[in-house]
Amino acid sequence: MEKTALILIVFTNAFLVLILGFLSFLVYKLFKHNRNSPQSGDPMINIPQSEFHPEVLKRIKELEKVKPKRSELFCPNHTEEPGEVTCSICDKLFCKSCIRPFKTMHFCKEHIPLIMKYEWDEIITIKTSTIEPEQGVRLFDIKKNLLEKENIPTYIETHYKINVDQDHIETYLVMYGIKENVQKLKEKITNIKLH
Repeated sequence: MEKTALILIVFTNAFLVLILGFLSFLVYKLFKHNRNSPQSGDPMINIPQSEFHPEVLKRIKELEKVKPKRSELFCPNHTEEPGEVTCSICDKLFCKSCIRPFKTMHFCKEHIPLIMKYEWDEIITIKTSTIEPEQGVRLFDIKKNLLEKENIPTYIETHYKINVDQDHIETYLVMYGIKENVQKLKEKITNIKLH
C-alpha cells in the first residue's frame, strides 16, 4: 500500500512538473509575442492611411517634416549625451555640463558671455493665455528669426502676475535685447504683426 502511494505521489509530481513547464512555455511565448507587436493602446495601429480625413493626412505629413533629428536631441558638444536644458538665446538642447544657469534661465557656453558682458533691456511685453497662445508663439518665431537670419540675440522671460480682482494668474512674455539694439528692435517688431 505504501509502495503504491509512493508511486502515485511520484507520478503526480512528475505530471505537475510537466504541466507547469508547459504553462511556463506558453507564458514565455505570449510575452515574447506582445513585446514584438505594437502596443494595443495606440489608436493608430492597423488603420490604413486611406481611412484618415484629408486634413488629418495633411497634418501627419507636416509633423513628419518637423520630426526632430537625432542630433537635435543630443548635446551639440557631446553627441552621446542627451540634451537636457535649452539655452534661452539659441534654443538648442545642451547637456548639464554645457549649460550655465543665470537668474531664472539657462545659457550655453557660447551665449553666457553675452548675458554677462552687455546690459539688456525690455523690447516688448505681451499678455498670453492658454486659450489664445498665437501671440506668444509668434513672439518666439520672431526671436528665432532674429537670431538665425540677422544674428541678433534676444531672450524671452515668462512673468506671472496675480489678478486679485478676477482671481486668476496672468501670464506675460517679455522679450529682452542688448540695450544698444533695443530701439531698433522695437521699431522692427512693431512693423511685424503679432496676431
